[in-house]
Amino acid sequence: MKNILARGGVEFLAVFLGIALSLWVDKYRENKNAEELNFQILSRIYDNLEIDSLDAIWNYKAHKIKPAAAKRVISWCKEGQPQSDSINLFISRLAIATIFTNNDEEYNALKASGNMGLIKNDQLIKALYNYYSEVEYIKYIDETIDKQVVEQFIPFMSNYSNFYGYSNIYDVFDNAFNSFIIIKNPPKEKLKFYASMFASQSSSRAFVYKRLQGKIIELRNLIRQELRSNI
Repeated sequence: MKNILARGGVEFLAVFLGIALSLWVDKYRENKNAEELNFQILSRIYDNLEIDSLDAIWNYKAHKIKPAAAKRVISWCKEGQPQSDSINLFISRLAIATIFTNNDEEYNALKASGNMGLIKNDQLIKALYNYYSEVEYIKYIDETIDKQVVEQFIPFMSNYSNFYGYSNIYDVFDNAFNSFIIIKNPPKEKLKFYASMFASQSSSRAFVYKRLQGKIIELRNLIRQELRSNI
């Protein structure tokens, strides 16, 4: 009887250990697959951030020239709007509007996977959240400025221009924006209002994009460290 009970106990223990081992193997494989998926997603985010950096630099440079153009326009108005061919260029630069075109699909995939907790560096998790939250706000402000240009400033200037399009004569910025050809002087006070408003906005945007570039560098360094720790 004792032998039967002992044999039964051994068999039960063997079955129990077999099931436990099988569950452990399944869990190990699941975690391993999740870690590999995280590695792939972080690698793609790392590559996307390089493109984000280039776009941030381009937008920064675009916004840097608007305040200087606005200053020239305001001075021109104060001087009585004398005849000047170059004023077409400076007024055209007031209509510069940028949209940050980053790719956040991989970050959204990382959140949706539920594997954010597998990232070993808490600083990286925080940096990812802060970066993509700021990018969302940056896009909102950029769209607001673009709407002001399209719905307010261009219609205003259409009353005083006979052309708004690509021009070989005036390079507004990097051959990426249209130019006005003015046929009569716009009202000074209204033009000064738009110039001052756009100058203030673009000074702020230039600062934001410069700061964003620094955050991208920091974030890529953190991702690089995380990727190396998983090799």
